[in-house]
Amino acid sequence: MWTSWRDNRVKRLSLDAALLALAMGLSYLEFLLPIGAVVPLPGFRLGLANLVVMLTFSLLSPLDAAVVSALRILLSGLLFGSATSLYFSALGGLCSYLVLLLLYLIKAKCSFIGISILSAAAHNCGQIIAAMTLYGVFVARSYLPYLLLASIFYGGLLGLLANLVLHRLQKKKEAVK
Repeated sequence: MWTSWRDNRVKRLSLDAALLALAMGLSYLEFLLPIGAVVPLPGFRLGLANLVVMLTFSLLSPLDAAVVSALRILLSGLLFGSATSLYFSALGGLCSYLVLLLLYLIKAKCSFIGISILSAAAHNCGQIIAAMTLYGVFVARSYLPYLLLASIFYGGLLGLLANLVLHRLQKKKEAVK
């Protein structure tokens, strides 16, 4: 019995590490992409790593998603960012995760498109809170409508991608049976 339990812990830890590596890779890809040329919002990111967090939350557990998200934010901030970007990412990631947790606790019936839009909007609200503490209320508040519009569009696209990935994973699972 001990061996089985330990093996499951090792498998779970290995899977979390692989998901963290995937999220880190997507974060690095976002860091390299010239998104500012397409979306002229300073500091805007597509949120590709949130795709991994949403799928981890849905397929594994809220705890696994929290670990992957927190470690990804910390490592990305240390490797690709600054103290300020780490602060923005941490508050955004926390708000985004809290929305995922709330939707889970109330057993909301949403597709990944809805979940991703709400998560992106929450992330942007967290970033606005960070900006208000650093730059003042007026500057940050005037930026929020643009971020929320972007979160609808890009959150919707990421949600669509999450639906496609989940569909493919379910097909693969059925093929293995």
